Amino acid sequence: MCYTLKSSPRKSRLGRTFRKRLNRQNRFDSGKSLPSVIKDIEWIIFRDWLKQTGFPKTKLTLAEFNGTGRGMMATKDIVIGEILISVPLRLIITPKSLSSTMLSNHISCITDSKLTAHQSLALYLILERHKNTKSSIYPYIQMLPKNFDTVPICLDLELLEFLPNNLKEDVKSQKLKFEKDFSSVCRFLKKQLNSDINITYNEFLWSWLCVNTRCIYFEPFKSINCDVSENIAIAPMLDFLNHNFDVKMKGEFNRVTQCYEITTFTPWKKGQQVFINYGPHDNFKLLLDYGFTIPNNPFNYILLDDEFFKLNNEVENFVSKKLNLLMKNGFYGDYALHASQISFRLLTALRLHFLRPINDISSQETQHLITKWQNTISGKYEIVSYENEIEVYEWIDSVCKELIKKCDLMLEKVNNTNSIPSGSLENLKLLWNESKNILTSVIILIQDSKNM
Repeated sequence: MCYTLKSSPRKSRLGRTFRKRLNRQNRFDSGKSLPSVIKDIEWIIFRDWLKQTGFPKTKLTLAEFNGTGRGMMATKDIVIGEILISVPLRLIITPKSLSSTMLSNHISCITDSKLTAHQSLALYLILERHKNTKSSIYPYIQMLPKNFDTVPICLDLELLEFLPNNLKEDVKSQKLKFEKDFSSVCRFLKKQLNSDINITYNEFLWSWLCVNTRCIYFEPFKSINCDVSENIAIAPMLDFLNHNFDVKMKGEFNRVTQCYEITTFTPWKKGQQVFINYGPHDNFKLLLDYGFTIPNNPFNYILLDDEFFKLNNEVENFVSKKLNLLMKNGFYGDYALHASQISFRLLTALRLHFLRPINDISSQETQHLITKWQNTISGKYEIVSYENEIEVYEWIDSVCKELIKKCDLMLEKVNNTNSIPSGSLENLKLLWNESKNILTSVIILIQDSKNM
């Protein structure tokens, strides 16, 4: 999944700002132990290759960090507004740049094929990997991950059962997309290339995930009616930078220098790990697309769609009418809980649900009830009625308590399963613990509102 810049403004109260600075410093430091600068032969060859291609100098080097593994370390202080990294256009791998590169590899013109950008880039990485040292990007290929053990699509079916339900569904959808892409590429190879070129399922999974976890959104020249998902690219060196949600940065193509540049608005000290911001992603999204999670991620949430749609207190016909009202008013689904708030979508849906049964939707009394509910959407009124609001929050409180029990049960199962690899074990524990923390926070919010 491509990463993009997203950030939100901060409040400026002194005490909170000071605490945030301390917390931010702790996140960026990635632990107390000093990083270990990477001196592998693969990194040395890759660095020399960059120099030979005229890659602009940076204040970054590859290092091993406690907690995050490999990442980029500042070799000198980096100030606000400074360019972290500048990748020349000639080194950026895009579907359009592949036509001349792949012409000698029996592909008539990949840009004119029906392959998607993701499929094209994944196929290119495999073909270059097959060339071994003869590949023009061999040093970069050698620096790519050898496996993606923590990405859910690579987990055994047994381990997928430990995932939250909505993430489990997302993994299924992602796997279907991958298998469709694999079939499309195999058909393309059979039709366009010599029969001696074959790729395996696992081989394509590796290259497909290389693209999925490392690509950037890239549109050097604005185009009309262009599919955003097709504007992706791979930028060597840039993709070694890890993610932190607190980082302020900008990524854009500079038409003057003909480079894709990352500008930082977060200062970095010599020896610190330097991060970029992939976007406002919760841990479910980070795990699904990148294979990692982040403690105390402010974008985490709990989705209550399943619980809401299981509500069957009324005759089915009445429920159907209320669901139609939710659709008509744009409030069908996406019912979330965050640590600091209950989503307005959920409150709106529950306020409608706990109206007394809607029988004749055209009657004056029913229309009056619906109008009262719609007034809470427009902001004219905050609640439908005191009694209705009590029912809404009692239901949320009850569901939260039930889901906490489920979190505890899943944590117990995870801790008692010896077959879970260590990386996946930490991710699963974090997912369930942070889900539990959100639910507990919401219960406290509800209790506090009762005491006001």
